[in-house]
Amino acid sequence: MAAIGEAVALAPVTRGQTTSRSRLRAALILIGPATALLLAIFVYPFLYALYISFTEWTLGQQLNPVWSGLANYASLAQDGRFLNSLARSALFVSGAVGVEMILGFALALLFNQYLPGFGFLRTIAVLPVMVMPVATGLVWFYMLNFKYGPLNVLLRFVHFPVQNWLPDPNWSMAALILADVWQWTPFVMIVLIAGLRSLPEYVYEAAAIDGLRRVETFFKVTLPLLRPVILIVLLLRFMDAFKLMDLVFMLTKGGPAGRTETLSYYIYVMGLQLFHMGLAAATSILFLIFINIATQLFVRYMYRDELHREQA
Repeated sequence: MAAIGEAVALAPVTRGQTTSRSRLRAALILIGPATALLLAIFVYPFLYALYISFTEWTLGQQLNPVWSGLANYASLAQDGRFLNSLARSALFVSGAVGVEMILGFALALLFNQYLPGFGFLRTIAVLPVMVMPVATGLVWFYMLNFKYGPLNVLLRFVHFPVQNWLPDPNWSMAALILADVWQWTPFVMIVLIAGLRSLPEYVYEAAAIDGLRRVETFFKVTLPLLRPVILIVLLLRFMDAFKLMDLVFMLTKGGPAGRTETLSYYIYVMGLQLFHMGLAAATSILFLIFINIATQLFVRYMYRDELHREQA
């Protein structure tokens, strides 16, 4: 047995083995820099933020972070401002994403028609998506101006009561939702149009042969077939809307009285205004965990539903 093992060890390397090793070496050379860059950009900052979240570190008061264990996480559970920002984020996401999905679906059904001029209108409708969120916030800051904003000018013209949109606690969240709906409804629309145009024609021909009316065809054919696309768009908008920061910064700064302070803006205030780096890092870690859990549950539900439909 020893002689056989020695013979195998001393056996010459075949051409196939040399080629495999060359390919592996080339692959490592090609993906090595990209992997190192990803580790530097994503993994190291995450690990550093995780470490900071277990420390007490206030810039300007402490030179180095001091280990405090779970103190930051415990304080967040009792922090009314944090809980308020979490509730405001949930309110914004439910309002903005809900309106965007309904309005985007309606516009997708409208613009899916092959009518003259609709191609140009679709192009115009998608323009808000290309605008930077900061620029969107600036535009709507002037649009919602109490004295000279076009929205209040229109309300005066039709003899409706004008609103002090941004400083009013009753209307500030609605103003944020309005600006977000204006920017992201076209995204929902264009993805759903692509989904509608990918549906097979023979399914509608079969529905027509079965005598289904247009409303029945929509609920029994179009909606079930479009369900995966709807869920994907809903997931994308949920993740993006929950980390809203730009519009809050440009329009309300979290006011009035915290009525529009989302979780992302809370992190900004804690970390870059009050310099409580440990608390900001702990909030960021909890934010990341929540988004990942919600995304995983959503994806599992989507795949489970797809599997049940295939088995049926």
